[in-house]
Amino acid sequence: MQALHEAGQAAVGNNLEHSASPMSTNSSDRLKNFIFKYSVFTFVLFCLRDGFTGSVRYYFQMLGISFVWFLPDVLAFGSVLIFSYFQIFKERNPVGIFFVAAFCLALFTSVIFMNDSAFTLFSSIKMFIPMFVGFCFYERRITDIKWAQYLFLFVFFASAIGVILNPYVEYPWYGQVLVNFGVEREATKMWWVDGVPRYGGFAGDSTMAAFMTLFTYLLISPYRGIIFNVLCWPIVIIALYLTNSKTAIGIAGIYAILYTAMNFVPYASRVPLVKTFTLLSFICLIVPPILMIALGGVDLGAIDPKLESMADRINNTWNGPFIWISELFPVGMFTGCGIGCYSYPMSYTDMAKYNLPLDNFYMTTFLMMGYPFLLFVAFLFSRVPFMRDPIKLSILMLWNIYSVTVQGYGPSYATLLYGYAISEVFGRVSIRRSSTRSLKRAPEGNPGLQTIAAQPG
Repeated sequence: MQALHEAGQAAVGNNLEHSASPMSTNSSDRLKNFIFKYSVFTFVLFCLRDGFTGSVRYYFQMLGISFVWFLPDVLAFGSVLIFSYFQIFKERNPVGIFFVAAFCLALFTSVIFMNDSAFTLFSSIKMFIPMFVGFCFYERRITDIKWAQYLFLFVFFASAIGVILNPYVEYPWYGQVLVNFGVEREATKMWWVDGVPRYGGFAGDSTMAAFMTLFTYLLISPYRGIIFNVLCWPIVIIALYLTNSKTAIGIAGIYAILYTAMNFVPYASRVPLVKTFTLLSFICLIVPPILMIALGGVDLGAIDPKLESMADRINNTWNGPFIWISELFPVGMFTGCGIGCYSYPMSYTDMAKYNLPLDNFYMTTFLMMGYPFLLFVAFLFSRVPFMRDPIKLSILMLWNIYSVTVQGYGPSYATLLYGYAISEVFGRVSIRRSSTRSLKRAPEGNPGLQTIAAQPG
């Protein structure tokens, strides 16, 4: 058990070399501390806003301060500038520079393909840039901040309880209509699937509520004991069942199995095993293309009515966007069709009639960014064995499975959390000498998901 206490944190920044003078080093440290606090504040605002979307928008509109809703988005623009500056001028990291360039190219392509107004362009950018907030944690963890852990704990319980109470409480924010920049839409809506309601709790949307409940729990789970986690599982499952999110329920089940199994695995094998599972999770990225090739045109609904939604994805929503792009914007098959295409910003443009609900994160992002994103994913896969934080790795592993049938660009917190999970690929770890800084103790909750900064990557 002593090894569990000596495993240090995965903050890559603790292992960076500092060759500058003491004065410049102190100045650099102060700047990095400020940026870390800025990033933490932005991260937390997104978590709170998206966890309570329905209620927050309802009361903001009632008080006439709806503009405050966009504060996290404004701060996210700052994160884009911070990340770009550090990657290009400070770190000089080819991976970071490549992603920033690919993002700029996708923005330019978006203007050409669909964005015919300042509002739609802003909406497209706003949709994507929470990812950069997550990128800014390439040297640190949000959970290094103790109060942030307690806040996530609060959001988790509030999200779950809000959904559990929803069948018995009529929340006032359901059915509210919002007008942003002249565009009117229903912000919160009760969805039904096969006659079964999908409750959204305080988020006002079942998919958002399911994500906030599940993935916020995943952030705090490794920092809590076994008894706490086991007691939380029924709460998680009941809440997810009421949202009728089968994907989220499946992910929760997978996590519970892995959590339990890790406690029976020798300590030295745990982190390599997490890395192996994360690598295997990338198989999920090729599942949609394989299904489209193997089962395209097959009437799965005739085999089992429960397969109708999968058949619709295979025959319509997964391949439909590629068909339209090949006809309307052939070069987009290589460059992508730009940030915001085949996601909700597209519904604000003249291209809305071609928009389809593409329920797959990686396919949607590939359509937006084209082959540059494919190259980035290939690099991400190759760097998994060198990533040092198994908590981020576990989130990435579960995200790869979760995103097979979920687009992931709503709530914004989901996009942010993906950026957070892969942020280590933008960091640089010194291998010439060990840092002389003391290492913090690892979380003592789930030993299988504890950090290993003191161990070689």
